[in-house]
Amino acid sequence: MVRFHERLSEDSVYLRFFQALKLSRRVAHERLTRVCFVDFNREMALVAESKNPETGDHDIIAIGRLSRVYNKNEAEFSLEVRDAFQRRGLGTELLSRLLAIGRDERIRYISAVILPYNHGMLRVCEKLGFRTVLNDDDRLIYAMLELTDTEK
Repeated sequence: MVRFHERLSEDSVYLRFFQALKLSRRVAHERLTRVCFVDFNREMALVAESKNPETGDHDIIAIGRLSRVYNKNEAEFSLEVRDAFQRRGLGTELLSRLLAIGRDERIRYISAVILPYNHGMLRVCEKLGFRTVLNDDDRLIYAMLELTDTEK
């Protein structure tokens, strides 16, 4: 996870967290402990990795997370794809898999809050059928998808 965060650009970090976060804050032990140990009753995390041909090491190249909203039949998603692997369909694939998990878990709505100039994330949401609305008060885009086949 530390190497993953080391390889994110400042722009990617800002688009994901809505603010500039120093590397030291993103890889702090307390934060990584919280995000790496998943409570499967409330959330799911998917990690995409690639084998580095030079070193043979496996590197994390993308992370997707689905977190239930407390006391509602809803969940929020988040995605982060390393810059070198963006615009290759990886975000779309991760979000598609998170949506499938949401359906399996009978979650009714999946949502996210997106910065208006995060064009990549907006394209992914559009491809997968999310409805997006710009909120004039906070100038953020709210993406929502109703999962219709939750009656398995």
